[in-house]
Amino acid sequence: MRTRGQYKLILSCCCLLLCILIQASTAKAAANIDSLQKVLNKILDNKVTNDKAKFTEIEKIKLELKANYSSLPARYNDYQKLFDAYKSFIHDSAYVYCKKLNESAYQLKDNNKINYAKVNMGFVLISAGMFKEGLDTLSKVNTRYLNEQQKFEYLFLQARSHFDIGDFDKIDDYYYHYSAIGLKYCDSILNAHQPNTYEYLSAAGLKALRSADYKAALYPYLAIMKLPQTYQDSAVNLSCLSYIYFVNKNNDLGMLHLMQAAIIDNVHSTKESVALTNLATRLYEQGDTKNAFLYIHNAINDATFYGARHREAQISSILPIIENEKINGIEKQKRSLMMYASIITLLIVVVIIFAVITSRQLKKLRIADQIIVKKNNDLNVANESLTKVNQKMDLANRSLTQTNIKLDEANMIKDEYIGNFFNIHSDYIEKIDRLKRSIEKIVKEKRYDEVQLVLNRLNTNFERENLSHSFDKVFLNIFPNFVEDFNTLFDADHQTHLAENQLLNNELRIFALIRLGIDENETIAKILNYSVNTIYTYKTKVKNRSFVPNDEFEDRIMCIKAVKEQPVVI
Repeated sequence: MRTRGQYKLILSCCCLLLCILIQASTAKAAANIDSLQKVLNKILDNKVTNDKAKFTEIEKIKLELKANYSSLPARYNDYQKLFDAYKSFIHDSAYVYCKKLNESAYQLKDNNKINYAKVNMGFVLISAGMFKEGLDTLSKVNTRYLNEQQKFEYLFLQARSHFDIGDFDKIDDYYYHYSAIGLKYCDSILNAHQPNTYEYLSAAGLKALRSADYKAALYPYLAIMKLPQTYQDSAVNLSCLSYIYFVNKNNDLGMLHLMQAAIIDNVHSTKESVALTNLATRLYEQGDTKNAFLYIHNAINDATFYGARHREAQISSILPIIENEKINGIEKQKRSLMMYASIITLLIVVVIIFAVITSRQLKKLRIADQIIVKKNNDLNVANESLTKVNQKMDLANRSLTQTNIKLDEANMIKDEYIGNFFNIHSDYIEKIDRLKRSIEKIVKEKRYDEVQLVLNRLNTNFERENLSHSFDKVFLNIFPNFVEDFNTLFDADHQTHLAENQLLNNELRIFALIRLGIDENETIAKILNYSVNTIYTYKTKVKNRSFVPNDEFEDRIMCIKAVKEQPVVI
């Protein structure tokens, strides 16, 4: 067999390995906490249903008791079942059935059952916080009549009782005194059982935990979780394991195991609520006042339901703190709500003020828009009137331009023909002067027969042709493209073709005079030495050859441009 030193070495190595594994599982634990908390909250919501299931289970056992009441051994077994059902559920009922269990054991005169009934009674009294009565009852137990498992329960209950008394007293002298007694009972369990058994690991873990050797306490509780155990033991061991994790600053794993313990307690309607109380305390420390408040009230209700006086006292010490924090949170929320309400009210007032101002501004804008629209309409009317005036002025300007052009043209024609007129008249005056001097000389010398010779030298036809040639030359100087423009009014077969060195013919000369503004047939006839009918015949003949309507022909002649005429600018 291995020595205890070897087991300590193995235990230290296992602890080192577990620390490495714990770091890897911490991240996963953090992810599972939220899901476990949802499960726990749901279970607490269904607590009434779970309690009903517990009562249903108890009623079945009572029916069995009623059926087997005539058989004392069977009655004892049914009392044991009822005690087991009530021992963590309702203290008063557990106490009643423990007394009946004790009576049945005495009636059976079975020392094992009598002494084990005292162990159960000690559990009921200690669970209710009646430590003196519980320890007095346990002191009357004769352990030599108990089997190995019952001895373990007895020794573990003694250890737990003394640890609970030390925690309850909270005075160092008494705490260390009762803790020393509890540690001795743990040693008794270790000496009585083989390593790695449930009993050995339970005692080793509890001893290390109460000795504040938390690293050494970790391995036994991790190992014990792999072994078969009741749900009550499982919840207790998970609570112890969570405490170790919290002490080692591994809060995620500590919270994970503590929630698992609370879930087990509430699923099976365990009313001692140690795990739920510890969970509420931890959540309060982490700032989760909402869930802490929920859990601590469930814990105090369970403790009251069970009747555990010391649990009620323990919970009452933390309950006001959590409730005060809850009230502070509510007050903070109220202050926040009041602040938000004030801000919202202020914002509403500001919005209303802005709405009124905006409404007024919009009203002014609508009035301004109406004025602008009216002004725009007035401007549009004015613009239309101005446009009409501009159009009239444009027409007047064009007419004036045309008039100016015509005046320029008339001035040009006037200048050309006045100049030509003075030249021709100067020539005629000079010729008349020469003729006068010749006749005066002939008359003075009385050569009358030569007068007729002098008069015969005057050729009026030649002078008339010379006048027409001068007219043609001056006109074409003013209108050099007259013949080409005139021919554009006829098709190719009816155009006028002049002989070589011929400037104008009689037809062209008539329309040249019309272009100069002389449109009366009588005047044209006198200038050209023709009859009025001849002029009319020429005009009609020419118009009939043109593809231009007769009533438009002369207008088209008037459109022929002079060489010095400037384009009209519009």
